[in-house]
Amino acid sequence: MKYFYVIILILSINICNLNAQNQSVTDKEWNTLIQELQNEKWSSAEKLSLNYLKRFSENDDSTTAPAVLRYMYLRCVAAKLSEKQYSKEVTLKLVKKFTGKFIATPPKEFLPKGMFNCFTLNDDSTQLYSCSSNQKMTYIQIFEYYQMSHPEEIKSAIAGEFNHKNLRIIARIKDIKAGGMTMPRLDITFSDSFIWEIE
Repeated sequence: MKYFYVIILILSINICNLNAQNQSVTDKEWNTLIQELQNEKWSSAEKLSLNYLKRFSENDDSTTAPAVLRYMYLRCVAAKLSEKQYSKEVTLKLVKKFTGKFIATPPKEFLPKGMFNCFTLNDDSTQLYSCSSNQKMTYIQIFEYYQMSHPEEIKSAIAGEFNHKNLRIIARIKDIKAGGMTMPRLDITFSDSFIWEIE
């Protein structure tokens, strides 16, 4: 299974494309942020992703660099919630402001019976779902629910057309909640979701 912290390196392949559209984040800065995420240095990665995001207008709802940075930031904050460095109240205060904004995921493998750090179908096969965790899979960070804009993408998933392929999804944050007692996590529902890339 390709974990988030490994497959996020694939994002570096797209950095040149992102920077061609907007030079607000340099290649060196992207690489530094990706390295911090790989090493699970959540506080450092949280700070970097938020600082880079602040370089863009709050009204910038593009699906390139700002969307990628928002997802990175959400993962960092969720990781600190799961490790009880943040309370649920603090966590929600930090992330609720992104409701209505777009995110872009890193590539994740679609596994029909996957559990952690992959895409799969939810229990009733109406949405794509991902359970994001740390590398050791000891902390659940986010339950992610993707309401797809195109019904044919769900049909393709059910038919097995995405099996063992890496997908990147662009989606709008619809709702963010904090769940779990002994193992706190974020529950995020996304709307207007669509598959951006298939590898």
